[in-house]
Amino acid sequence: MAGSNYFVSCFFKKLKTEIMKTKIKKDWFGRLKSIEEIHNDSKLWLSEIDFIKDEVRFLNHLLSSNYIDFLEAGLRKEIDILVKKIEDEKAIGISLYKQIKNHRKVLSNLIEIKSVTSNTNYLEKHKKIEREMSIFSKKYKKLKRTIFKIIGTIMRKKEQKILL
Repeated sequence: MAGSNYFVSCFFKKLKTEIMKTKIKKDWFGRLKSIEEIHNDSKLWLSEIDFIKDEVRFLNHLLSSNYIDFLEAGLRKEIDILVKKIEDEKAIGISLYKQIKNHRKVLSNLIEIKSVTSNTNYLEKHKKIEREMSIFSKKYKKLKRTIFKIIGTIMRKKEQKILL
């Protein structure tokens, strides 16, 4: 009986070790996160930045196509500020995109040498990029809401002029 307990104990130790090899402690949620989840984070971030790039082109077009209406409404200064903010967000997005691409290359190398779980620098960098992406996304969404609000106001005024 003592031999079987030893066998069971060894089996569970080995199982736990195998599980820990594929999991990474993610302190900010107090849970384990797999390498695949970390990889998926970076894929999601790149996808989000690509989507924002497309939206930025659309927002720039939207602002430029209504520029005369903004001038008539006395919003030149506000629009110039928004255009500057769009350019700033675009630059931040490009920088983040490069960081994430490099981060993915490092992950690939760490997977090859099987040292992802022991590389605390990599995990800290992942957390840092996650925070930066969150801030970037929130700031961009706030900017987009502001632009849509102004454009909506201008379009309503334009429609009222047409109706009169």
